Amino acid sequence: MAERDRGAVVALADRLTTGVAQWRSPDLVLCAVRSWVAADVDGMRDGKDRMMVFVAAVGDQVVGFVAVAEDEHWTGERDAYIGELVVHPGSERRGIATQLVRTAEHWAATRGLRRIRLSTGAANTPALRVYDALGYQREDITLSRSIAAAADPIRPDDAAD
Repeated sequence: MAERDRGAVVALADRLTTGVAQWRSPDLVLCAVRSWVAADVDGMRDGKDRMMVFVAAVGDQVVGFVAVAEDEHWTGERDAYIGELVVHPGSERRGIATQLVRTAEHWAATRGLRRIRLSTGAANTPALRVYDALGYQREDITLSRSIAAAADPIRPDDAAD
């Protein structure tokens, strides 16, 4: 990624809020995604060789990016991990996301990695369609639940299995 693309890449970060659970604070979500992207871009600039940000451009306009890094799966295996994939809304459905994912996969393969993982919001159906079409399989599911501040404790005899 060229330094001149930094601002355009960081500006696309807001798209990463798509599909986040509605009960999450929009302000905190936005702050988090902006910090992820800035950290990825800055990590690249600082010469970290275990990660890469690839940019898609049409002419001089940045229309998307993917951030990929070497990562350790909880099993201890080394995988690649796509931390962020964003396509500008005006450039969707043109194969840009597919190109970016394939570029990340190629980068991972050249580093000897055999698997690539990613996460997305459960409600991010456009992204899920892309990943399904590219052959990605659901591996883990994260569940959450709201709990009342003064929830009554459950006695062991009352607990359900």
